[in-house]
Amino acid sequence: MVTRYQLPDTADLRRLGEPHEIAITVYAETQPGPDHRDTNLLTAKSAVDAALRAMRERGVGGGVEQRLRDRWDQIAGSELWLRPSRSLALFLADDFHEVYVLPNALVTQSQVGIYFDIGQLVRAVTTPQEAYALTLSASGWNLWQATASTRAEELPLTGEYAVDVAEATHRATVRDRDHVGRLVGDEGKKVLLETYAKRVAEAVETELGLVDPAATQPLFLFATDPLLNLYRGLDHKRHVVPVPGAPDALRPDQIDDAIRPQLATLNAARITALADDIGDGVARGLVATDLADIARAAVAGAVSTLIYDFTVDILGRLDDTDGRLDYRDDGYDLLSRIAVTVLERGGNVIAARSEEVAADIWNGTAVAGLRFALT
Repeated sequence: MVTRYQLPDTADLRRLGEPHEIAITVYAETQPGPDHRDTNLLTAKSAVDAALRAMRERGVGGGVEQRLRDRWDQIAGSELWLRPSRSLALFLADDFHEVYVLPNALVTQSQVGIYFDIGQLVRAVTTPQEAYALTLSASGWNLWQATASTRAEELPLTGEYAVDVAEATHRATVRDRDHVGRLVGDEGKKVLLETYAKRVAEAVETELGLVDPAATQPLFLFATDPLLNLYRGLDHKRHVVPVPGAPDALRPDQIDDAIRPQLATLNAARITALADDIGDGVARGLVATDLADIARAAVAGAVSTLIYDFTVDILGRLDDTDGRLDYRDDGYDLLSRIAVTVLERGGNVIAARSEEVAADIWNGTAVAGLRFALT
């Protein structure tokens, strides 16, 4: 059995797209932590059992079912349940099984066919799930990183910086209004906090400049006023997402849980902006909205960016030589296969839900921006 804690690459996605005599796909929402082992196992087992019942109703032989049950028993008895995250993607066939343990939320579902349903996995691969976080209070600050394959973890710092407001301002305290020779009162405290916020902003820019120099990932700011507003006024490079509230007692899982839902909103805005940009190429013939045209362009390496609804099921076969589509009920998910083809040829793919795309060019299924016009 293969258990993966990293997202698949395009070769993995294409391999998962190959046919089997019977292919069971299970996506299950899980809860992090070993305390939830039994609940998580039951959630997955229920989905597998439902898939096996559906398979039995199709008249699949008992020998195949037993082989599938034996593979499920290997999964159920493995150590992966001691390291759960927010989601599990399980691919179970009579001759193969593989499990992905992922921190991003996937929708619970199960499917039986001769092909795996890789739509949600493509979504996980192609939709940004990375962000940084700053927990900031007068008593200290920390940087965090959340990725598509790991929950929020503290980001090790490469430099030496002031650890709190007192050290940043070379004062023993900012709360005592009676210290002679020091700034006192509310006005003095604000000046000290401004100095502290500036020092932290400089440190954050230095550290994140090493790992995300183009500032492509959002920064979630966990703080209370006045530090919340003070810091937001200092960081003009990154997209700062405020998360009001006392940050000092937050656990890593609480930080991660606050980040993930808001990433969906940020991604929706980004997808719409990207679709609008694609629409600007209509007059130059650099846009395809018909699935047959998109498939032909994908195989030719002409697709620079593909946005598609990963919840839409269009079954068939894709000819890898000329991009022709053969629509058939015993085929695989065409949109996912086209998406993998675009990725293999160096294109960018966004697997979206239709309601996430508000651009005029969007037809509810797919739109592609092209590197060159189709002939």
